[in-house]
Amino acid sequence: MEDYFAGEKLGGFTLMGMGAAGLLGGGLMLRSRYLTLKGASYPLLGIGVLHMAAGIFIYLSSDKRIDQFAGEIETDPAAFVARERSRMRGVSTQFTVLKVVEIVLIAGGLTMAGIGHRTDRPRLKGAGLALAAEMTLTLGFDIWAARRAHSYRDELAAVDVQASIDPGGVPVALITHTFSF
Repeated sequence: MEDYFAGEKLGGFTLMGMGAAGLLGGGLMLRSRYLTLKGASYPLLGIGVLHMAAGIFIYLSSDKRIDQFAGEIETDPAAFVARERSRMRGVSTQFTVLKVVEIVLIAGGLTMAGIGHRTDRPRLKGAGLALAAEMTLTLGFDIWAARRAHSYRDELAAVDVQASIDPGGVPVALITHTFSF
């Protein structure tokens, strides 16, 4: 659990970096006299804000979950594993939806760029190219994050939590983990 959320925190920093790059690049392009660059600035600025906000949220929520989940593991490991398995199924579904949306936006951006090029509308061309580029990077990020989530789901699936009674009559949770190579 801690390894997964350490990766999530790294993902938060990565998104913040992507957001900062988009904001910086978009801000510089907005000041350009070239209309294609001006057009590219709009999606860079908008998506830069979204990446920055998502990165901050992921970092802060991951930090909070580490503390919360550690306590849950100590008090009721079986309930934690069951709840976390269910939550991670939802996370996997979210990644699938995000990847589909990103592929559609890549296609839309390339279509915009093509229409802008054919109709001599440089701002539309720039906006389309920047949208396709940002969504391609975001898709790459989400593929990486989804793989980490899938590995974590595999780890959770391999955990077997059983209740037992110690010699003093106190219920104890026995956690076993099956490793596969």
